[in-house]
Amino acid sequence: MDITVSVRHFELDNEVRDYAVKAAEDAFSEFRLRISSVKIVLDMQRNTITAHLDAAVKDHPVTAASQAFDNVYKAIDEVVAKASAQMRRYLDKKQDHKRTPSIGEATAEAES
Repeated sequence: MDITVSVRHFELDNEVRDYAVKAAEDAFSEFRLRISSVKIVLDMQRNTITAHLDAAVKDHPVTAASQAFDNVYKAIDEVVAKASAQMRRYLDKKQDHKRTPSIGEATAEAES
């Protein structure tokens, strides 16, 4: 999984960059999805920091945006949590919880 962190309109130190990469790795490692890349963009406009996350998942792109005031860590945490929730919902929707056997499977089981 390739994780890219970029910033707009301010400088970012390595500590915050490493925090963003670690937060994304920890949040998305639990999913059994094929995540090819994650892009986190941090933007500052008038003392408001906006975090935007794009994750390239096979067959389902995930996009989440978040806003926080004067706190980069809070913005990163919120955007990663939102994207994680979207991925969890996608997985839940994709999984067949009430799988009923098809007619072919039912007759094969009856014959055995």
